[in-house]
Amino acid sequence: MGVWWIVVVTILAHTASAAVREYHWEVEYKFGFPDCKEGMVMAVNGQFPGPTIHALAGDTIVVHLTNKLATEGLVIHWHGIRQLGSPWADGAAGVTQCAITPGETFTYKFTPGTHFYHGHYGMQRSAGLYGSLIIDAAKGKREPLRYDGEFNLLLSDWWHESVLSQELGLSAKPMRWIGEAQSILINGRGQFNCSLAAQFSNATAQFSNTSLPMCKFKKGDQCAPQRLHVEPNKTYRIRLASSTGLASLNFAVQFRRARDSW
Repeated sequence: MGVWWIVVVTILAHTASAAVREYHWEVEYKFGFPDCKEGMVMAVNGQFPGPTIHALAGDTIVVHLTNKLATEGLVIHWHGIRQLGSPWADGAAGVTQCAITPGETFTYKFTPGTHFYHGHYGMQRSAGLYGSLIIDAAKGKREPLRYDGEFNLLLSDWWHESVLSQELGLSAKPMRWIGEAQSILINGRGQFNCSLAAQFSNATAQFSNTSLPMCKFKKGDQCAPQRLHVEPNKTYRIRLASSTGLASLNFAVQFRRARDSW
């Protein structure tokens, strides 16, 4: 009897500490300038990339997803989530669920880990339907690694050709290769046909030796690079996810000495 009592208390304590994180999302196209060139992006509640979900370990995520697209079906795949006990929430069209038809709403409910989410119907991920899902340690628990700050980086490839044209080319017989992406985006921001390195007169030779013009931005431009501010002798955690459709990427941080000038 005592063993059962301990089990019940443990379950109740876990239930009391966990929370339900509920979101209402509407997905539709909008015009944007992800790499300083106007194009259509897929946005969640008007936001591109989609909103970041923050939760604690053990929490339950509930997302009410409404399809505001005019002619396309819609699903969201929660990348890397094992979906134990909730296979219907995996978000694979034609496998775990039917695509959400225009004007309809589907509710996803599951217990997550730290990964990211993206569209899983046609080329919707390439259109910009993706975002981060960040799970921190539960209250009273500590992360296995100590750090002073953290950054969340989403990498993606971006084509100027419409996603419908991309899909037609890739599915054609014979296949029509769509070529390399015009830009690589970090958190939905990139620069097309210009050089960021050209802005720094003292940049290393490998980056300053370029024939591309210097990138020009106005304050608040969507395509302006996001600046990450760090302090010396601090440890930072980088949550890195690649939501690319076709590109395989390497990621590196170029270190420099404090006395170097950019």
